This record gives sequence, structure tokens and C-alpha cells, in this order.
Amino acid sequence: MKNIFATFITLIGLTAQAQVLEKPQLVEKIDTSAILIQDINEPQVATEIWVAPEVAESRNTPSFPGGQEALNAYVKEEVENFIFADTNETFPWGESVYVVFEIATDGKITNPTIEMGFNALLDSAALDIVRNMPNWTPASDENGMPIVANYRLQILFDLDLDLEEDFDFDEESKSAKAHWAGFEFGFQVNTIGFLEPSSSFASTPYWENNISKSMLFNLNTFQHKFRLLNDNLGLITGYGFNFGATELTSSYVLEHNADSVYAIIDNNQVYKRNTLYSAYLTVPLLLELTAGQDQPYKKIFYLDAGVIGGVRLYSHQRFTGTYANGNEFENTTKSKFNLNTWMLDATVRIGYGHFGLFANYAILNMFKEGTTVGVYPMRFGVSFNIPQ
Repeated sequence: MKNIFATFITLIGLTAQAQVLEKPQLVEKIDTSAILIQDINEPQVATEIWVAPEVAESRNTPSFPGGQEALNAYVKEEVENFIFADTNETFPWGESVYVVFEIATDGKITNPTIEMGFNALLDSAALDIVRNMPNWTPASDENGMPIVANYRLQILFDLDLDLEEDFDFDEESKSAKAHWAGFEFGFQVNTIGFLEPSSSFASTPYWENNISKSMLFNLNTFQHKFRLLNDNLGLITGYGFNFGATELTSSYVLEHNADSVYAIIDNNQVYKRNTLYSAYLTVPLLLELTAGQDQPYKKIFYLDAGVIGGVRLYSHQRFTGTYANGNEFENTTKSKFNLNTWMLDATVRIGYGHFGLFANYAILNMFKEGTTVGVYPMRFGVSFNIPQ
């Protein structure tokens, strides 16, 4: 009995000891898990806070003066200048050349290189177009400091023939930039000879004209400029029309036969207007010197000198006035009046952009030689130039 009781007490002691030994193991296991979870989570929080800055979005790109439209207009103009100056039957229309270059921190173009070329002619022209660009606005970093940037440009060697574009003087083809085409308004004074500016006709006073009413209008419809040596010197030709009105100073009626032309005064009538009208088809031959050829048409200074030839198209004398009874009349006499078939004027023209002044002096007599005294009109006025 004693042995059985002793065995029971021993079993109870061993069971209690086992329970005591298991409890530290459970606590240690829970604490270890908590530490591991904390070690894993802390780096994740730090990663979410420190995000890398987006440097590319804060950097400014380089820009051509005036923006993309100005760059397109510049390339278009330079390509057209090259085409009009150097093209022939074998010109490779529609071909492109790709140029890469750097924009330095001061905006200058550096290291232009052909990335994809076509031939030596177009490649050389493309490099010249890039080299002659004005300074750009350089790129900048996120701190606003200028940096060097690369740029890639396609240059298409073709003409822009979009007929739906609005008419704009400064968007015209400026390959020639001549100053003949346009409108001219002015006045005429008759003189006794070429480079003899006297307007007094002692023996034939009927050729003395009323300057304020002797007006002219020139419509110059076509021009072409041939480049000489460089863009600043050229030879201009074309054609136009001259409409002149010589207002006689008194009631003179022109008379003529095969050998002469003269005027007799009508003492029975006072004329309100007594005008000899004439029209000529004209052709110029002008040497033109310009400054600012690389600028838009409206900013180019020009100086022209040369001759203007012409052939007479028609002429007539027109009278207007009032009869003694108060009735108004208008009479017209259509005739050649022995006017010279040909016209040849020396001319000087000067201006800026669309506006200018001109002075013409007749080299040939206004009438056929031998039919009357010499009459050499001097014409002067203002011009409004239109680029073609």
C-alpha cells in the first residue's frame, strides 16, 4: 500500500515539472514571431517615403526663335531659295536629308552632322541651312541652368504648292525678293531733252503740261530676278503696263499729219480737262542691290538702277468742258498723234520692303523724231511692291 501511494506521488511530481518546462517555450515562440514581423515591415515604410524624382519632366527643351512654326517657315524659305537658285532637270524632288546637331548653352548651333543623307548636293545644302540658323533658346535642367542638347531635323527638298493657304506677303516664295511687281502712282513733267530738266518750251508752249494733273499709273504684273555673285546683287526683268496722262495747260487741240504734230488753240472754248492719254507695255532691266536679304521681304532695303523699255498700245486726246449755254461736253479723239512707237526710260528706284520711290527719265523722244521738238517726260512717284 505504501508502495502504491509513493508511486502515485512520484507521477504527480513529474507531470507538474513537464508543465513548467513547456510554458517558457510558448512565450519564447510568440516573442520571436513578433520581432520577425517588425524587422520585415520597417524597410517597407522607408521605401514608400523616398520616391526617386522625375528629372525628365522638369527639364526644358531647346526652342527655335518664334517656336516650331517659325522653324518650319525658316526651313521652307531656305529650301525654296536653294531650289530656285540651283535646280535643273535632274533635281531629286521630294527627297529628304536628316541632320543632327547640338544646341550649345549659349544657343549656338554646333556639330551639325548628316544622319541620313541623299547625295552631296542635298547634304551640303542641308548643312548650310542648319549652320545659318539664328541662335536658339538653349535647353535647361531642373534647376533652370542651360545645358547642351541634341536635335534631329528632317529637311524636305520640295516646293510647298498648297493652293488653299491664305495669301500672305511674308509667306510668299522669297527666292528672288525682287522689287518690280506691284503698283506705282506718280506725276509727269515734260522737259526739253534728256538730262535737260527745263520744262519751258519757248517755241512750242503747247508741250508745257500741268504737272498736278499729269498723273501716271503703272501696273507691274510679273518679275524675275537673276542672282549675280550673291543674294544681295541681282538682275531683274519682267513686264508691266504704263498708263500716262499729259494734261495740256490751255485749250490746245492736237493736229498732225504724216510729217509733223502740233497744236492750235481753240479761242472759242475753254476746256475743263484737255488730256493726252497713252498706254505702253513695259519691260524692265534693272540692277538691284539689297541689304538684309536674309530677312523677311518687308525688312529688305533695296536700290535699283537701269532702264525700262516699252511699246505703245494706244493713245487718244480727251476734252471736257461746258458750252456757253451751260451744257457739258466730253469729246475724244483717238489717234497715234505721231507718238513714238517705243519708250525707253532711265530709272532709279529706292525703298524698304513693300514701299519705295521711283524716278524715270525718258531717253527717247515722246514723239517721232522730226515731227516736233524734243519732248522728254520725267516721271516720279511712289511704289507698292508685291513679292512673287
